[in-house]
Amino acid sequence: MAKVTVKLFGVLRMDTKLKAEDIDIDKVEDIFNSLNLIVDERFEENKKSNPLLPHPDKLSFKDAVIFINGERCAKKSKKLSDGDEVWLLSPASGG
Repeated sequence: MAKVTVKLFGVLRMDTKLKAEDIDIDKVEDIFNSLNLIVDERFEENKKSNPLLPHPDKLSFKDAVIFINGERCAKKSKKLSDGDEVWLLSPASGG
C-alpha cells in the first residue's frame, strides 16, 4: 500500500466537506472507496448534531478529473506510490 495525499476541489470539496486526506491505497480506483468510508463516518458524527443534514452522494471515478503529482490520470488502474499527491477536481460543466 502507498500513503498518498488526496486533495478535493470544487463541488467535490463542497459536497463531501473534505479538503485533503492522507490515505493508504494501491490504485487510483481505491481512492473512492476510502473517501466514501471517511465521508460516511464523518456524516454519522455530524448527523447526531444535525439530523436534517442531507447525506452526500457516493463518489466514483466518473465524478472527478484526476491529477497525480500534477499530471492528468485517465486510468483508474494506475498504481500509486508513497508520497503521491492526488487531486480530485469536479468535471467542468456549464451552460
